[in-house]
Amino acid sequence: MLKDSRDGFGAITIAVHWISAIAIVFMFGLGIYMVDLGYYDPWYHKGPALHVSIGLLLLLLTLVRLVWRLVNRTPQPVAGLKKWQRYSATAMIFVLYALLLTLFISGYLINSAEGKRPELFGWISFPVLLQISPAQVDIAGLLHKVSAWLVIILASVHGLAALAHHFVFRDRTLIRMLKPTKTKDTQ
Repeated sequence: MLKDSRDGFGAITIAVHWISAIAIVFMFGLGIYMVDLGYYDPWYHKGPALHVSIGLLLLLLTLVRLVWRLVNRTPQPVAGLKKWQRYSATAMIFVLYALLLTLFISGYLINSAEGKRPELFGWISFPVLLQISPAQVDIAGLLHKVSAWLVIILASVHGLAALAHHFVFRDRTLIRMLKPTKTKDTQ
């Protein structure tokens, strides 16, 4: 039940998926909130520090997710899916990963532009490997903002597609990401 099987996802994949989804939505909301903060607002410094820490956790979780996908079997597509549905689902996953990678890199560049080491809740400091100029920070900021909006839009489409599979097509697509699949075939 922990590992994915031929028929569905295991508890680890499901947990990582939903923790990532919640973190992404929270990070987007926090990012929107931080834009209008004034210098004397209590969250002017707390918000960015929290945003960076959760971003680093999300990066680590995404790396775990990618390694898990490499060492763990990928479930077979739900029976009855059309070819275009399988291709679009695969493309959506790749685009979301590419956008997340863009968010992580641009966020890191923004944070480390002044030589400040990104910190994970003050426990661990990550090195500044690349320091960019003020003009490049603006570009990184725009890239970060656009990527964040695209992630939210595509994640919304992803969620709506899952709901369509459940309520319109009446297949197991959504159920497989809510409930670990019990089968004799665990690997």
